[in-house]
Amino acid sequence: MPATALVSPAILAKLHHLEVAARIVVEGLQTGAHRSPHKGHSVDFADHRAYVPGDDLRHLDWKVLGRSDRLVLKRYEAETDLGCTIAVDGSGSMGYQGERSALSKYRYACILAATVAHLVLEQQDRVGLDLYSERTVHQVRPQRQGQLGRICRQLEQHQPIAGTDTAKSLDHLAAPTMHKGLIAVFSDFLVDPDQLKGLADRLRHRGHDVALVWVLDPDELDLDVATVSRFQGLEGEGDLIAEPRSLRLAYAEQVRAHRLAMQTICRARRIALVECTTAEPPSVPLNRLLVTLNSEMR
Repeated sequence: MPATALVSPAILAKLHHLEVAARIVVEGLQTGAHRSPHKGHSVDFADHRAYVPGDDLRHLDWKVLGRSDRLVLKRYEAETDLGCTIAVDGSGSMGYQGERSALSKYRYACILAATVAHLVLEQQDRVGLDLYSERTVHQVRPQRQGQLGRICRQLEQHQPIAGTDTAKSLDHLAAPTMHKGLIAVFSDFLVDPDQLKGLADRLRHRGHDVALVWVLDPDELDLDVATVSRFQGLEGEGDLIAEPRSLRLAYAEQVRAHRLAMQTICRARRIALVECTTAEPPSVPLNRLLVTLNSEMR
């Protein structure tokens, strides 16, 4: 079992027996279990190509030669490992913890992210970390050996502070030097939908499979605060004294509009979106994520 407080055997026991899969054809550096875009010599037949002098005669299709007197080579699907980058929002708003939750949003996101990292490594794939706020705070490149400990140390040592710039912080993942793979982002996504849309377009254009895990505190869904309260901005917005009951309907409409924008962005770009609150057992959103990633690309 993993020697970290972020990965719980009790949570692992409640997960479906599914792998962390990319719903796209991936590229990798090692031999593994995921379908590659490149043809190689593996188990699953792909197609034929014409023989060129100098090719290895062991791969000639003798049946085709006997039927049609044509020299063709068998080609097979190469297999590769999955490169998974886990991005965790470490901004100030993620430090919020309401009375109905036992964990802050950041701690909850860390548990989800570390568990996914553990699952990826267990299936012999590579995983990395991008911890960000207004910029990338810590980056651990995808690899295998000793990786869970490195990722968990970075997550546990970080204190959620500063503002959020998801698009700027994660834009480097759309660089041409990044191999195609799975990018899973754990955040409260308190960002401008247009900025998120631009980042999503760049990542999908590069061929990445993308999963967004939207972590909210129950208070952020219904503003269920009974009395006049002082609301403190966690990312430098200042304080506001308000009577929440008078704001609840308008606030609920804002939440509904933001959810609709997120769903529209993800649906149009075939991005997995998993919504959760910190009042749920972590196994619940993790199972939703695993089921989604094992489904056909919509």
